[in-house]
Amino acid sequence: MVRVGIIGAGFIGRNHFNQYEKMTERAKVVALCDKEADRRAGDWSKVGGNIGDKQGTKRDLGNIRPYTDWKDIVADPEVDLIDLCAPTFLHREVVLAALAAGKHVLCEKPMALTVEDCDEMLAAAKNAKGRFMIAQCIRFWPEYVYLKKAVDDGRFGQLRSLELRRQAAFPDYSLNNWIANPELSGGAILDLHVHDVDFALHLFGKPAFVVAQGCQGTGGGMDRVHAQWFYPGSSRVTQLIGAWDMPASYGFNMGYTAVFEKAALIFDLNPNTPLTLFQGKDEAQKVELPAGDGYFGEIQHMLDCIEQGRNPTISTPQESRDAVALALAEKKSILTGKPVEI
Repeated sequence: MVRVGIIGAGFIGRNHFNQYEKMTERAKVVALCDKEADRRAGDWSKVGGNIGDKQGTKRDLGNIRPYTDWKDIVADPEVDLIDLCAPTFLHREVVLAALAAGKHVLCEKPMALTVEDCDEMLAAAKNAKGRFMIAQCIRFWPEYVYLKKAVDDGRFGQLRSLELRRQAAFPDYSLNNWIANPELSGGAILDLHVHDVDFALHLFGKPAFVVAQGCQGTGGGMDRVHAQWFYPGSSRVTQLIGAWDMPASYGFNMGYTAVFEKAALIFDLNPNTPLTLFQGKDEAQKVELPAGDGYFGEIQHMLDCIEQGRNPTISTPQESRDAVALALAEKKSILTGKPVEI
């Protein structure tokens, strides 16, 4: 039984808590840390979000130990796994401390705000007792798992083009609006768009160079990015779109259009377009997918690694570091108006 301590009871922390309730034979939340008294007590009714458990409720936390300071939960000898759902600017410090304390660490994306911080975390994990993984949930989301398999096994021929998109109204549900400060969150390009950056990396590896355009907005951060990735010897079009500058009534969408030699796959969360296969003159077919979401999948993988004494393979810390580097390369391209070599 893996004993879990969650740091941060905001939108992501709530969703992670929900997943552990489905895994009671493997894991148990024994401690929870949040600076806000109501969240610490299980009153999540004011905590919003954009997907999964979009609106929190009041929960009975039973005998789960409450903490106000993350250093205390890291020091708790009864906690095996630190599930870090705190804001991005805290990731480096908490991860380094938790790994030094011998804990396993599942850290929410993005890994950190700078490549240098990511590298320091990688170095700490190399010799740490515990397992370390960044929670890149899209790698585990059923619609994206299906796309990865279709690309890898060539069931529809070669992939000719891929557009990954993630657009939303500004996320106004963060505590004290910390997400609006790019010095704390990295802006949309790191907080939102990094999901698709990481997934494109998962599919194709690093590009030779990237070209991007974007719009600055909230707090001077990049609120919108349109990027293309280029690979030597490949004619495939790889385009990534990420933004949180949509009108409030729009809500949130993630999706993709993948065009193969023999078929096309289209998925959009908003409007509700389930993963659909278009092939020849045949009628469009809804693709049957396993139940669950990426939050469940990523935690399940982390527990597998802890139980089997191995490092994560589907989402590795090195790739999460590279995703941060690629997102920042896109930002550089936006600011300079030039291609950026990787």
